Amino acid sequence: MYSCFHSVGLPNRSLLEAIGLVADAGYEAIELNAETLPWAPAHITPDTGSEARRAVVAACRERGLTIPAVGAHIGMVGEDPAAREAAIAFVNGCTDIAVDVGAPVIHILSGPLDPGGDRDAAWGWFRSAVERTTDYASSRSVILGIEAIAGHVFHSVDDYHRLRRELPDVPFRVNFDPSHLAVQNEDPMRVVRELGDQVVHVHLKDGKGLYPKFEFPPLGTGTIDFSALADALRDAGYTGALSVEYEAQVYSYRESEAEILGKGRAFCAMLEDGS
Repeated sequence: MYSCFHSVGLPNRSLLEAIGLVADAGYEAIELNAETLPWAPAHITPDTGSEARRAVVAACRERGLTIPAVGAHIGMVGEDPAAREAAIAFVNGCTDIAVDVGAPVIHILSGPLDPGGDRDAAWGWFRSAVERTTDYASSRSVILGIEAIAGHVFHSVDDYHRLRRELPDVPFRVNFDPSHLAVQNEDPMRVVRELGDQVVHVHLKDGKGLYPKFEFPPLGTGTIDFSALADALRDAGYTGALSVEYEAQVYSYRESEAEILGKGRAFCAMLEDGS
C-alpha cells in the first residue's frame, strides 16, 4: 500500500498548486477531485480541456506522483430524468479524464433520495446508472468503484451485496471509505472480510458520532481502528492507495495546509509500516 492525498483536502488551491504541495509533503500519489461541494470546488471536470489535462500529467510526472483515482461524485438518483442522464454523462466524462491522466480507477456514489422520493425507484435508477457507467468504464479499461455514503440511497455494506446479486455480470468494485460506515454504526471491517477482493481504492477519513449527528475529525481522533483495517487489507491482498481525504474543516477543525498534509503523510506511513 502507498500514500496518497485526495485533492479535495486543498480546496483553496489550483490542481497544479495541489500537486506541488502533495509532492513536497512526501506523498506518492494524488487523487483528483471532480466533485463540486459546498466547501470545495472541483479540481478537474469533464469540461477541463485537453491542454489542462496534459499539464496535470506533466506536473505529476515531474514531481514523481501517480494518479490512482478520479472522484467522479455526482447525485445519480434524482427525480428528473434529464438530470440523471446528465449525471451518467458526467461520470463517463470522468472516465475519459481517467484515461487521459493515466488513472486506473474512478469512483461514484448514488446521491441522496429526493424529498418525498420513492426509494425503490431510486435504487433502480442507480442500478441502471451503475450498469451503464461501468460498461463505459470497462470499454476504456478503467475500473469503476462505488462508495457507500451515509444518508444516500446506496449507503451500507449490505447494499454492495444486494447490487452484486442484481448485477452479477457487471464488474463494479468497492471504493472503501470506512468513515461513512462508522458513523452509521456499521463495522467497516465487514468490507474487508466480505468484500476484500473487490476493494479497488481506499479513503482515509475518520468518523465520530452517529448519522445524522456526526463529524469527520482529523485522522486518529475519531472511532476507527485504522491499524486493524490496514492489516486486514494487507492480508486480503490490497496493494493500492491509502488516500487521505481531509474534510475536518467542515466540522470546525482548524488546521493549516502544512499540518493537514504532514499529519496525513505520517498517518499513511504508520499504516504502511504495519505499526
